[in-house]
Amino acid sequence: MDEDRFWELIERSDRETRSRKERLAWLNTQLCQLSADKIIDYHMWWELNANRGYTCDMYALSCYLLRRESTDGFEYFIYWLMSLGREAYDQVADCPDRVLELPQVVHLLDLKRRWPAERRRGFPWSDEEYPGFELLAYVALDAYEQVTGENVDILYAALKARGVRSRFPLLAAEFGEQDWHIADDGEIARRLPRLARYLTSPN
Repeated sequence: MDEDRFWELIERSDRETRSRKERLAWLNTQLCQLSADKIIDYHMWWELNANRGYTCDMYALSCYLLRRESTDGFEYFIYWLMSLGREAYDQVADCPDRVLELPQVVHLLDLKRRWPAERRRGFPWSDEEYPGFELLAYVALDAYEQVTGENVDILYAALKARGVRSRFPLLAAEFGEQDWHIADDGEIARRLPRLARYLTSPN
């Protein structure tokens, strides 16, 4: 399985289904029709692409967009961006400040702006809209166990032999050693100017 085929499955899973639960089931069905080696290939492309999002600017984007610092939330946010498809993920991974070009993000921010102040502790979006998709990262692992009857440690060992290993979960101290901090509004405005202007504008 090459990278094009990997992204084709990610994108088809969205087009062919109407909910996240259906999407996970659809992917599981597709992967269970493949050989163990091809399932490993799929998960390799998953890890390699997810690792592209493991940057300080992307972490700041996640925290600033969601208004909460969370290492788990950052990881699941990256998975959600991947769920939007190759073109969307590429543009944000290459330039996090292009996130406002994604209609899904603009929709969520609009919902958040209209969220009554007295309810700000919750979220204005549904579970289906939430900008985090943890379970999407596990579909290949589940399929591998179903197809081979083996523990996923075998899959991870195969990836390690290829020189591939996930950079997640995030170690916050790693980004804390960078030359700027995500709580620095001035630096946020410099690195993510479009998002900063949008979130601080009165309308």
